[in-house]
Amino acid sequence: MSKFLDLYDSDEGLDCAAQLTACRQRIASILESYTDAFFEVDGSWMVTYWNREAEQLLSMPREEILGKNLWEVYKEAVPLKFFSEYHRALEEGITVRFEEYFDYNKLWFDVVAFPSGTGLSVCFKDITVRKKASQLLEDEREKYLDLFNLSPLPQWVYDLETLAFLQVNDAAVHHYGYSRQEFLQMTIKDIRPAAEVVMLDDIIANVRIGLYNQSVVKHQKKNGELILVSVEGNSVSFEGMNARLVLAIDQTERITTQQALEASISRYNVVSKATSDAIWDQDLKTGYTIWNRGISGIFGHKQVGHDYSWWEEHVHPDDIDQVRNQFRKLREEKSTRQVVEYRFRCADGTYKNVLDRSSIIFDADGVAIRTIGSMQDITERVNYIHKIEAQNKRLTEISRMQSHDVRAPLASILGLVSLLDEKETDMEEVRQLFKLIRESAQDLDEVIKGIVRRSS
Repeated sequence: MSKFLDLYDSDEGLDCAAQLTACRQRIASILESYTDAFFEVDGSWMVTYWNREAEQLLSMPREEILGKNLWEVYKEAVPLKFFSEYHRALEEGITVRFEEYFDYNKLWFDVVAFPSGTGLSVCFKDITVRKKASQLLEDEREKYLDLFNLSPLPQWVYDLETLAFLQVNDAAVHHYGYSRQEFLQMTIKDIRPAAEVVMLDDIIANVRIGLYNQSVVKHQKKNGELILVSVEGNSVSFEGMNARLVLAIDQTERITTQQALEASISRYNVVSKATSDAIWDQDLKTGYTIWNRGISGIFGHKQVGHDYSWWEEHVHPDDIDQVRNQFRKLREEKSTRQVVEYRFRCADGTYKNVLDRSSIIFDADGVAIRTIGSMQDITERVNYIHKIEAQNKRLTEISRMQSHDVRAPLASILGLVSLLDEKETDMEEVRQLFKLIRESAQDLDEVIKGIVRRSS
């Protein structure tokens, strides 16, 4: 306020008093109407003015601070920018502007200080809400930046117009072999094989009109290695530019494995034309299993599962524990071949007996990585064996009958015949003997008929 009052420091006398008073009132009215806080100090840092907003923001009534040294009242401000910047403004005769946190009131202030006469005028306002919002945004930015940089999958942001890389994460640097500085001097065309650039132009054209979000493409690492990558992207604003945030997932191993499995299926289907067996191939790392056409031709399954559980569900419940144990033993003993018999459920719910021959492939560390096998339908053979076993059982019964049932009446006949050879036998005895011989012969005939019935 003093710079205004200086205009009225003259020797004009009492006729200026009214003007001076009116001027003071006008200036005070203007300063009190400020929405910002305002105060003035003289060259000795004594407070000469303190407006209503300053009272409210600093919780300091003007009557308690007018005429007092600013730094004695606010000792907490001495180590802060308030002290250093106010002194710089006064000593250098310049306007200063700064932001500072005042812990005494738990507030952030935006401050403008400028020389005024022999003292200093200070205008300040509470920006705590804005600073908290700004800090919240910065925290969120840092959080998402951490998510971006610490992601285990390669990610980058590129300019949708120039295709230049704007930012890349650590995973991209590690996976592709370029340094971050190298990436930021490249465009996304530089990681595509030359033959794929035309395709990239088509993709970008579709991206710009919002049609493309995902694609599988070829990328080239710094060492020249080609990889198959699933690329997913979203349009973003990056530092005022239309940009694209991209996530790149290396699918080379999965696609190569899938292609190998498809080739394996094709080979097995060729083999299936020359064999009636159901052939299967299982990746022990993923559990993924493929079947040839035999699974349909033998068991009638048109739809099959490609995991281990589907096969287990179709093994007869009475056989599954035995089969599991044999396969587990095969792995533990690191045997390469095994043969096991069990019953396997058909599509119609019936069971067939199968002979499963399988081989396990181990890696260099002795870890089982793959198993290949064939399931042969041996139902007819098993049924034939059961039939032979039944016949053998009947033959055993016949043998028992021959050794007991046949010999009993035959022995009786032989004994009676020996009696006929005796010279002393009279006719009455002969008639009795013939009667007994006839009865024994009839018994023998019944036994023979029984044998014939059992063997038929």
